[in-house]
Amino acid sequence: GAMVAIGRPEQRARARSESPAAAVGRTRSYSRSGTPPSVAGDAAALRGPQTLGKEVLLSATTQQRGRESVDQFLGKVTHLQLQGQRLGPELGEGLQLVPAATVVYAYDNFLTSLAGLHHCKRLTMLYLQNNRLATMSGLEACANLRVLHLGHNRLSRVECLENCGRLEELHVSNQKAREQDGDRPLEFCPNSIAAIAYSLQSLSSAGNRLQDVGPLTMLQQLRSLDLSGNEFAQAGDLKDMLSSPYLAKVELQGNPFALYERKYRNSVVLHAPAIEEIDSRAVLPQERDFVRRLEEQKRKLRAGGPGGGMGGGMRGTMSGPATMQNVMVA
Repeated sequence: GAMVAIGRPEQRARARSESPAAAVGRTRSYSRSGTPPSVAGDAAALRGPQTLGKEVLLSATTQQRGRESVDQFLGKVTHLQLQGQRLGPELGEGLQLVPAATVVYAYDNFLTSLAGLHHCKRLTMLYLQNNRLATMSGLEACANLRVLHLGHNRLSRVECLENCGRLEELHVSNQKAREQDGDRPLEFCPNSIAAIAYSLQSLSSAGNRLQDVGPLTMLQQLRSLDLSGNEFAQAGDLKDMLSSPYLAKVELQGNPFALYERKYRNSVVLHAPAIEEIDSRAVLPQERDFVRRLEEQKRKLRAGGPGGGMGGGMRGTMSGPATMQNVMVA
């Protein structure tokens, strides 16, 4: 009991001082390894999940209560810091006390259901990573949602987003495969992807055993894409996604083609007209120009241009890899 009494104020102090990005950053530190922080050694976890009640809600906000009643005060709360509170199996009916909530941090809990979200129709940001969710049912009521974090859960299918036409960020990396699903890749509901096709700007789906992009090709407004640690055999499998006119940042390391295709970076540069960063390494103007010149020379050769002049031009261009290597190292 003493450990819990000491830990909660410290946790709330940290939550008050950090930005949403920082809060996500702490859980991202293990996103690529696929291993969330263990709660097995936490004495509090041994007591099992707790339900969401007034006491928990009051401790989850930094807003100052005036002379109004508890219910009146909770009715005005907009931000809830419910992370690491052993909440489960759902947030449930406790959410009816906070209808004005717009941002909810509920990561690092024991949630298996999203029941109760229909009470918070104003939600714009929802952080649910590192729970035990096997379904996204309940998100249908969140029409104003803009940011959704669901990494490190137990989802087999991304769905229930048909009403989320304002969603800008979707993070579903590292879903733990359920025993009955075996090693099947994470699925994406075509209707859900179609609903967010013109709003979504950032997608993270690392470590989900993906072998093809399927309905994700509908996402033509993406600026940032993380498909690292999947099972894509060739860089060409991603061609339709990389061709998005706005895609500036991609993470692709950990796929088979990243191991076997020595020049897959060149392929990404060719297919992605707006690319600025690949696997956390900037794409320099010199690199872009070199790759495009090389491709143009190859195209001319394939077209059967005059041997003499073309051969000389190709030999001149092929002296470039040493220079290109220097550029890429820089």
